[in-house]
Amino acid sequence: MVRLLLVLACASCGGAQYQSQRVAPPVDRSLFARDPGGQLSEEALQTLLAAPVELVLPARVGVLPIITAEDWRGPSPDWKRVPAGVAPFARALRGTEPFGIVTEMLPIPSGALGMEALREAAARYALRYILLYREGVRHRERANGWAAGYATLVGMLFLPGQTLEVDGYLEASLFDVKTGLLLFTVRRSVTGRRGSNLWYVGEKLDRLEAQVTDKYAPTLGEDVRADVLRFAEAVKVENDRHAVGILQP
Repeated sequence: MVRLLLVLACASCGGAQYQSQRVAPPVDRSLFARDPGGQLSEEALQTLLAAPVELVLPARVGVLPIITAEDWRGPSPDWKRVPAGVAPFARALRGTEPFGIVTEMLPIPSGALGMEALREAAARYALRYILLYREGVRHRERANGWAAGYATLVGMLFLPGQTLEVDGYLEASLFDVKTGLLLFTVRRSVTGRRGSNLWYVGEKLDRLEAQVTDKYAPTLGEDVRADVLRFAEAVKVENDRHAVGILQP
């Protein structure tokens, strides 16, 4: 198990004198307003930019699918459209460094409740971080050369005169429940194609989308693990640079 605790520390060097013994501590709570807008004052903004970044792993991590609301009249999510890639994405993260426990969470509608709702949902699972998982996939269909056979009624029954395509992206963002900060976002392009006759095109497109997301979601999980390690290295370098900056020769 690897424990990454990246905080700004005072570094000592021979013959150097400290300009100040006081170092800004990492932010230990959310400075955003507790409303859907999540407003941030100028003072709070400057505090966040000046404070060192803290990343503590392994920790309890949740995968929270962000889905579209069922309709404009309320925040209820469309339960029939829970992203198909959530389960394979979570499986790709379980039992691997730098994550400990990884749990799937109930979906939450996109943009309806604000970031504070994410923190409250995570608190019910006692999670330190959550991965916000989103799928943006478009469906397209077009006629191909086989469609010429539709001139005969028999051809319409079985010829694959339609080309079905899905394309878009899978996205995951690491969210710090303690501070309300988004640490990074990873996005991977996805695409898929198949031929079809004229029957049940909508169902075939849904099935093609599920196949594509099931294929690429584990790869997105690998990208997330790699970015966590890169993020940890970058934060260590930045915090060390701040520590050197407070020293005077």
